[in-house]
This record gives sequence, structure tokens and C-alpha cells, in this order.
Amino acid sequence: ASLLAWKGDIESRGVAVVVAELQKSGGALAAAADTPHLDLLRPYLESEDFQRQFALMHASMVFQRAPGREVAFVLLNGGRRAEWESWQEALLAHELGHAWIKAEKYPTPVFVPGPHACLAIHTGDIAQHVLIRREMDRRGIEYRKSWLERLEQAIPVMQKAAPPPEEDRCARARLAAEWVDVKLGLQPGEWPAEAAYEAAIRRYMPEIVSTVERITDYVRRRDLSDRDQHREALKAVFEMLKDLVYHRAKEFRVYGTLKKKRAAG
Repeated sequence: ASLLAWKGDIESRGVAVVVAELQKSGGALAAAADTPHLDLLRPYLESEDFQRQFALMHASMVFQRAPGREVAFVLLNGGRRAEWESWQEALLAHELGHAWIKAEKYPTPVFVPGPHACLAIHTGDIAQHVLIRREMDRRGIEYRKSWLERLEQAIPVMQKAAPPPEEDRCARARLAAEWVDVKLGLQPGEWPAEAAYEAAIRRYMPEIVSTVERITDYVRRRDLSDRDQHREALKAVFEMLKDLVYHRAKEFRVYGTLKKKRAAG
């Protein structure tokens, strides 16, 4: 009932909400042939950059506008259904939250295919998740249990796995955004495994620590329900993530200095 009410509120603002499960088909993603407004979705389904990003997600919200139409597509990753089926309601609620952000006319990053594609996604997530969590709490929609369970499943992986290669820029932005969510979305002591999670991240990807701290501090000092502050936060977070993925974060500067000294010595 809560999800239907939220969907109705979004559509009352002139934004159609379309839920579709996507499957990989040949060289593209495919939705059911009777999916409403499929013509607006097709460019995303055929985009290699979007396909790469979507493969890493359980779901995504894509907003498209055309004359006389504003459509929020809530897209479920059918290839990963076994992973999200048990918490589908929380997943749908989260993506409805992104649609609600658009219906409420908050500024949002534009997905542009290319090297900055993942930066736009994770920049938007960091700012929008603050408001989405607040709205889900207000509507009485439960999401924390499945969220924390997924985070706990990642702890043993990060405790043992080798870090991703340096050229995998998006991996760093993705994990930084996830950790910022934890820092902004939980009260102290709310999650018993938080210390183990943070220790695992620091071991697995230490180069993101200063960026996560900078972003968290910046966002905490802003009222993201204010649209002007929201827009400025998007700009600032994007630049901080860009510094991280292009090796301009503090940790990379220190590492680069050490390499030069070793080479000279």
C-alpha cells in the first residue's frame, strides 16, 4: 500500500512511472515488448556505457522527457533476480525514491555516456539517498534490514580480496558512495558490524578514505532539501569523486611522492 501511494503521488505530479524487468539479449538490454513508452527507453537499452553500469546494479531509475511526456522507468536487473527477489519491495521503494526526486524537481546529474558515466550515477546517489532515506522513513517503508544484510555480506570479501586494478576508476567511486551512505544513513551504534565494515574497506581500498571523509563532512553541513544547496552539493561531490578516480585524492599524492623518492634513491 505504501508503494502504491508513493507511486500515485509521483504520477499526480505529471510523471508516469513504468516498472520493467530487463534481460540481456544479444548486444543490448531488452524489456517486454508491451512496456509503455518503450521508445523513450530504447537509447539506454542500446547504450554500452549504460549496459556496463546496469550490470553492476540490482535496479536503476531512468528519467526521460519528450513533448507531452515525463516518464520515470524503474528498471529491475533480471539477470540478478536471485539476489534481489527476497527484498523486492525495498528495492522498488528505493527506485521510486529516485523517481520522486525528479517529480519534486530537484536538480539531478545528467547521464552522459563515456568516462564520467559512473561519476554522474554515484554523485546523484550520494545527494539523493539522503532525501530518499528520509522520505522512506516518513512513509514507514522498511529498507534498513536488507541494506545492512548486503553490506555485511561484503565484509568477508573485502577482508580477503585483492583490490581492483588502478584503471578501474568506477570501482573506487562506487565503494566511496556506498561508504558515504553508511556514514550519513546510520546513527552511532545502530549497526553492530559497522566497525568491521569500515576496517574491511580501509584494508581493501585505503585510497578512498580521505574522499569519503571530505564528502561526508560536506554533505552533513548542507540542507539537501534546499534545491540551491542540493545543486551546489552535486557539483562539489562530482569534483571530489573525479579527483578520486583520476588519482588526485590525498592518498594518491602521497603514494606518487613515495614512488618518486624510491626511484631517486
